[in-house]
Amino acid sequence: MAALYALPQYPSPSATWEGCMSNGPQASTAVAYAPRLFESNSSMSLDPAAGTAVSAPSVLLVGRNGSWGSIILKSLAKLGSELTFAAPKTVTAKYTLKGAFNLILLDSTVTPEQRRQLTSDLAGTGTSVYYSFPVENGCWWLPTLRRGQDCHGAPAFRRNEFALEVERILQDEAEA
Repeated sequence: MAALYALPQYPSPSATWEGCMSNGPQASTAVAYAPRLFESNSSMSLDPAAGTAVSAPSVLLVGRNGSWGSIILKSLAKLGSELTFAAPKTVTAKYTLKGAFNLILLDSTVTPEQRRQLTSDLAGTGTSVYYSFPVENGCWWLPTLRRGQDCHGAPAFRRNEFALEVERILQDEAEA
C-alpha cells in the first residue's frame, strides 16, 4: 500500500490574496493623502513673515514632505535655504506674498486649478514657481513663473537636472 504524504500547500507567486491565480498585473488601492494645516517638518509659525529677516533664500515646499527627493533637498541645504513646508489646501497667494518666498515648489498633490490660480496671483511678484509632473520613473519639473514672469511652455527639467536649476535660480536671486 502506497503511503500518502500531505504536501504543504503554498500559494504560487502570482496568486492573489484570495488564492486565485492571476497572470495580469495587480493593482492595489491608493492611500489617501489627508493634509494637515502644517506637516510635521513644517515651520511652526502660522505667519511666515513673523521670523527675523535673513539673507538666506526662502523656499516654500507645498505638498507631502516625502515628495521632494534628496537631490533637491541637498541643493536647497547647500545654499542655506530657509525651508517652509505647507499642505496644499493652506497655500494661497496672500500666504505666499506674506512669506516673501523666492521659490515655490508644488508637488503633484496640488490641484491644477490651485496651480493656475496661484500662478496668476503671483505673476509680476518676482517669485519663481515650479511644479512636479509625475511620470513612469520619477517626475518632471515644469516652470510656471520665473521671477514673476509667466513661462508656460518652457522646457521641463528631469529630477536630476532640476537640482541644478534650483541652485541657479537661488544664486540669481542672491545676486539680484
